[in-house]
Amino acid sequence: MPTGPVGPAEVVVIGAACLDVKGRLPGAALAGTSNAGAVRISAGGCARNIAENLARLGVATALLSVASGDDLGTSIVRQTERAGVDMDHVLIDPAQRAAAYIALLGDHGQLLLGVDDTVAVEAITPEYITTHRRLLQGARMVVIDANVPLPAGRTVLEICAAADVPVALDPVAYGPALRYRDAIGQFALVVPNLVEAEVLSGVTITNVDQGIRAARALVNRGARIAIITMSATGVVYATANASGHVPALQVEIVDPTGAGDALTAAVVYALLNELPLDEAVRLGVSAATLTLDAAETVRQDLSLESLYAQLVI
Repeated sequence: MPTGPVGPAEVVVIGAACLDVKGRLPGAALAGTSNAGAVRISAGGCARNIAENLARLGVATALLSVASGDDLGTSIVRQTERAGVDMDHVLIDPAQRAAAYIALLGDHGQLLLGVDDTVAVEAITPEYITTHRRLLQGARMVVIDANVPLPAGRTVLEICAAADVPVALDPVAYGPALRYRDAIGQFALVVPNLVEAEVLSGVTITNVDQGIRAARALVNRGARIAIITMSATGVVYATANASGHVPALQVEIVDPTGAGDALTAAVVYALLNELPLDEAVRLGVSAATLTLDAAETVRQDLSLESLYAQLVI
């Protein structure tokens, strides 16, 4: 049975849903041979992760994505449904192979190497988006990840602009972020990491002041809210009227996968509930920290109470 809310979707999330395969090494790796370690497999994908986090926070959420017709695709859909996400609109395409992400982590939880295969997301076309026009028009907010092909993304922006529905962008990685650089001004919220923010803003970031400058540059290009995650340095943010910095919480990193997605989801939750932006960012930092401290891509015990329990003051 679903654990999250039911009813019309308040938030529609669009983008990748995939299988996460994460291996953690207990020490230095020996190249050219197999290394003993711990391997975990779970559902993942930027958009899917955001959707599950939102559902666990009590937000009625629907996902638009693509899943293969095999057992792997079915497993991703069912696991996400159990978390409370509406998966009725996911495109099941037997011609696609299951999307997957492989991460190799070091002994301190740091990402050594990641391989992302989300080619299946190319099946998200303008026609697929248009088919779900009413779903988008009825939402309070739409979130897309930059895996979504640009023509489909532009269709989302056109439909939502006409319906006065704000759209948020998670840039995902350097390459996907690059394709959305010229469209940044059409987003109500953009949440890049440091590398993505540099390519989107054109500002080199080596410290907090430069991070705030990059966030302001994104706002100057039209984004309503820009939030940049800077790993151990914390998070910076800007709007047309304010900017700031929230430091990171100290935590032993178990697995960094999905931490940024949790932050995005918590910020969206806070904005939907009309919380002040500085509190929204602090909730995001709290969600990211809880996820860093868990082996799962999405923390299974995530709740509003757990976010506030360690809120940065």
